[in-house]
Amino acid sequence: MQLRFQDFDDFVVFFKPNGIRMHQVDDGHFGFVEAVSQKLAAPLYIVHRLDKETSGLVLFAKNKDSASLLSELFEDHLIQKTYFFLTDRKPDEKFYLVKSHIEKKQNRFVNTPGLPPNSETLLEYVQPAGDFHLWKAIPKSGKPHQIRLHAESMNIPILGDPEHGGAPWFRLCLHASRLNFTLHGKSYSFESEIPPSFKKPDPLMIRNLLDDAFFNRSELFHLEKHDSFRLLHLEFKDLRVDIFNDHLWVYDYSANGLTHLQQTQIQNFANDQHLHSVIRHMLDRGQGVGGLEQTTLQQSTPETTWHAFEEKIQYVLKTNSGFSPGLFLDQRENRQWIRKMALDKNVLNLFSYTSGFSVAAALGGAQQVTSVDASKKFLEWSKENFKANALSSEKYEFFAQDCMLFLKGAQKRHRTWNLIICDPPSFGRSQDSIWKIEKNLGELAHLIWNCLAVNGQLLFTCNYEKWTRHELIAEFSKNLPHGKFKLDRLPLLSLDFGETDDTQNLMKGFLLTRLS
Repeated sequence: MQLRFQDFDDFVVFFKPNGIRMHQVDDGHFGFVEAVSQKLAAPLYIVHRLDKETSGLVLFAKNKDSASLLSELFEDHLIQKTYFFLTDRKPDEKFYLVKSHIEKKQNRFVNTPGLPPNSETLLEYVQPAGDFHLWKAIPKSGKPHQIRLHAESMNIPILGDPEHGGAPWFRLCLHASRLNFTLHGKSYSFESEIPPSFKKPDPLMIRNLLDDAFFNRSELFHLEKHDSFRLLHLEFKDLRVDIFNDHLWVYDYSANGLTHLQQTQIQNFANDQHLHSVIRHMLDRGQGVGGLEQTTLQQSTPETTWHAFEEKIQYVLKTNSGFSPGLFLDQRENRQWIRKMALDKNVLNLFSYTSGFSVAAALGGAQQVTSVDASKKFLEWSKENFKANALSSEKYEFFAQDCMLFLKGAQKRHRTWNLIICDPPSFGRSQDSIWKIEKNLGELAHLIWNCLAVNGQLLFTCNYEKWTRHELIAEFSKNLPHGKFKLDRLPLLSLDFGETDDTQNLMKGFLLTRLS
């Protein structure tokens, strides 16, 4: 998906969703600027910051000279910023000019009475919003948590800000809406509409949650009619929601399933967006579907098959063939990487499922693509995906076989590949064997190594929850020849999945290059 942003000679302006930190804090915890820099294939420089839970406009410089100049404008308060926030408290006044001394004590930002003010904010009442109240904030300085602390001090704490006295909510209701400044003699003005939940907050929250999530993705990406993307990721504990073309696919991880009222709110959202809703109550991951595809559906559609696009690649999706419709969207950036790297390569896709990686490789000009999966049903589905993209499945290889047995046979035949994709399940069962990643990964790594050509590359991912990324790499590489390979990071996750965070993201993996 293409990012939506405003591009100028010296800077770019983006919309940052709530829930994404501004920048990387260590090797495994990346932020917004790293993600957008990767997509633009160009460095960007931070000149101001928004709190992780604050949404709205953010400006990045495109070079060091511009970064220095824009940083000075922010430091000298020559860039006017306007925010909006919600509170559940009735106002005593319509205007407040708040001044205080803000400092950090014991890892918390606080107002400290008795010291000279180092911060100033104008707070102006806007209007009621249901049972809540909308305020405008214009900071005259730029201290951390400034608006949040000043709202708290006036007894109008921000909704969703329990750290500073606010009532619980699904998000921090603070939005950076406007930026105004002059640079090189030219005036600039940028504005972002306030989120839907600020206009009509609903105590039941589910509808607000979906509306805000759609707003965030629409502001961040140029969404096209048939696109597929993650609508709701970590914003709500028990729900993950994807959009596949005209279908809203809801994964419900709650213990007892969604209530009738929650299902109704989801259906109303789907109707307003002209989407068909499918709600699946998910069982314990890793235990298999066991023929429960239909009994776990809380809402569905009459048709069982439809088509959707991802990065202009078409996929066949189904409601009756497992707990997923047939495409894991967190692999989007990895599929894009495979497509870019596949030209003239021999490509092997292990545990290929519906062969999304294989289709991407074929469209990228791979010389040969081999897809291996124990399920004949999934390989037939794979051929449907090839056909949907005008690719003749007869030109490519499909093996309905246990992947370990396939690799052993390939090793005996001295067959190698330039590019291998491997995304094994944590647990699997075939006619020939039972697969457990914690038990079988070492043998799998050895077999893959023997089938990977010199200078060849492996893209490896898994969702095994008991290992961190570093533990996965250690387990995979411990029996490989020392000094004979190089490890790299996978592409960062697309921002519809939030920030790339090794401690939060279920999918983990790496790129490996065989050096000799």
